[in-house]
Amino acid sequence: MGGAVLTLSAAVIGSAVSLVPVLVTQRFTQQVHRREQDRVERHRHEDLARARANRLLEERQAAYVRFSAAARTARDALAACMYDMRRAGTLEGTHREELKQRWDAYVAQHAETYMIAPNDVLGVVGRVNGALRKIHGLVKRLDIGLRNPGDSVDALRERIDDLWPSLVVLREAMRRDLDLPGSPS
Repeated sequence: MGGAVLTLSAAVIGSAVSLVPVLVTQRFTQQVHRREQDRVERHRHEDLARARANRLLEERQAAYVRFSAAARTARDALAACMYDMRRAGTLEGTHREELKQRWDAYVAQHAETYMIAPNDVLGVVGRVNGALRKIHGLVKRLDIGLRNPGDSVDALRERIDDLWPSLVVLREAMRRDLDLPGSPS
């Protein structure tokens, strides 16, 4: 009986010795596979995050271009109104309609930019918006003849002239936010 137990023990030990490397190899293969899957998933998330960041940057850049153009065209329409006021004391119908269209386009672009721009750019956007709104209000008051103290065509000219530096600061802030080459630090 001792020989049978010894043979049986040897068979069990031999089987265990044969199975242990298979189990260790299988476990190692599973770990390698899991690490590889984790790496692939991590890279996929990084790629998605990078694509999202690039898309947001492109959207911000497009919004900045539209806002800058809308602000400048609104300024140009306000300047045209100034010339009407200087010449005729009131707005021509075509300039009044043009101002309305450009102002509405500006307001829409301001709203879009306000939603997409970071806080440091929003401060500059707010200053430009405030200046444009004051100029627009002055034009409207001058047009209907409801003047406040200090309201005049000369005051309008000064405000329009004073707007240019703000538009330059706006452009620089937007370029800096987009990290464009040659933008101020």
